[in-house]
Amino acid sequence: MSTTNTEFKEVNLENESVQRILAAALACWSRDGYHGSSLKDIAAEAGVAKSLLHYHFSSKEHLLIELQAHTHRRVANQIRERLKARGPSIEGALEALDQCWEALAADAGHFPFTLEVWRASLSNGPIRERLEAFRAEMQQLIYQGIVDALGPYTKQMTLAPDRLARLLMVAFEGFSLHLWLSGEQQRLRRVFEDFKMLVRRAVLPADVGN
Repeated sequence: MSTTNTEFKEVNLENESVQRILAAALACWSRDGYHGSSLKDIAAEAGVAKSLLHYHFSSKEHLLIELQAHTHRRVANQIRERLKARGPSIEGALEALDQCWEALAADAGHFPFTLEVWRASLSNGPIRERLEAFRAEMQQLIYQGIVDALGPYTKQMTLAPDRLARLLMVAFEGFSLHLWLSGEQQRLRRVFEDFKMLVRRAVLPADVGN
């Protein structure tokens, strides 16, 4: 992996070429692995010139982080749309956790991408900065999801929404790792159900939702 310290510019996700490149990157890396696909391969898959890919993305690492961010935003938006239709409730919040689980299980095979970004961030300042910004954005998305899901119930929480957001983010990363390592979704699903129970009991007063 390259460790060239190149500044990452903001990516316009509304751009059609950017959307095609992100889709092509996911297809290539899912099929051939991160190290098995070059930027030239991804450009060919997207049907764009390699120079255009480099115009939008500073490096392979930059493309990888933006792909992860795009995927997480999409999942967060889907969950928030369902929450809006249902309205704030305890059960709705737990259902949102189930949707998070489904997304984690569906993307378990992509966890090596996360490891690649983490590893590159150890020796590349711009990657580390972009990764920190990405994680801060994901934590904010989780926080907003908590607020959307619980609405007025957030005032009765025994654990503040921002602290719960940090807890959930660490838990999601842990479940992602174990889903990839073991592939035992049924066993881990039972663990996730236990985690949901702890979240409900530890975060909300006993009389909330009853």
